[in-house]
Amino acid sequence: MKKIIQSIRRKLRDTGNKAAAALTDRRGELATSTIGGIIVGVVIIGLLIIAINQFFPSFFSDMFDKMADKLNGNW
Repeated sequence: MKKIIQSIRRKLRDTGNKAAAALTDRRGELATSTIGGIIVGVVIIGLLIIAINQFFPSFFSDMFDKMADKLNGNW
């Protein structure tokens, strides 16, 4: 009977240790934070482009036309 109780205690303790190790595991945290930061950055840049298009409707077309003229002038 004593061996059965010790076996049950050991299994409970091992299960508790495995659960604690799984809950405190932080191996993927850096990658998750990096991906999250990239997504937030892309969203912010997209919102800035939308805001610029709303307030200055011809800003990007003028800018690209000027760049195209300068590049074509170098050829």
